[in-house]
Amino acid sequence: MRKLFLLATALVMITVVGGLRPDFCAAQSLYEYYADASAASLDKETREMGCELKKTFSQNNIHLNQQKIDFATYFTNLKKAVLYGNKLSTYSQYQKDLDFARDNELFKGLPATSQEQISGKERLSRKEFVAEKYERTKDNVEDEIAIYIDLLTLSLDVCESMSANDLSGFIELKENRAQIMKWQQSEDFTAYRKRSADLDLAWPDIEKRIAAQCAIWQERPAAPNAPIISAGLVNAL
Repeated sequence: MRKLFLLATALVMITVVGGLRPDFCAAQSLYEYYADASAASLDKETREMGCELKKTFSQNNIHLNQQKIDFATYFTNLKKAVLYGNKLSTYSQYQKDLDFARDNELFKGLPATSQEQISGKERLSRKEFVAEKYERTKDNVEDEIAIYIDLLTLSLDVCESMSANDLSGFIELKENRAQIMKWQQSEDFTAYRKRSADLDLAWPDIEKRIAAQCAIWQERPAAPNAPIISAGLVNAL
């Protein structure tokens, strides 16, 4: 029984570890080897094969887990980049909006009389108030813009580094691509897509960086020399 077990295990090891398909001759020679092997040899072979199998399957599990971790980290940062990009796009014309608010605020609440009847002191007081409010609002808006740009830069740096150095191969997994494509149909991404032109207007470098990361997950176009009909389909017919 042990000899049959070791024979089956050896065939699995050849296939899993060596990446080879054992042919009939190899199976015959293995059978003869284990049929004639001593008990001591069998015990040693059992221990060695057990260690090799454990190491092989352990390495596979580590690799799969690393792919999951890498994709989760990448996807989280990509979603953050899109979220921050959407918020940043609302400030694409902030200077124009602030100027408009300032110019209209200057006359808001003033009595409906001719400009000649408004005293110079009242006019000056109003102008100083509006100017102070304008500067305070401008500083607050620019602080928010700086925060969003910093957050965007951090998220995009992570995405670009991971996609350029994909050591675990998470980008090539079809299930990951399907998850990204599904997310690109979500409300959050649709909202960003509608405002991406505004982002490109004020911060074109950031918009292009986000677009480049999203493009990575699109279906790859066929190679110029790729056959129109797959070889597998032709063989099946």
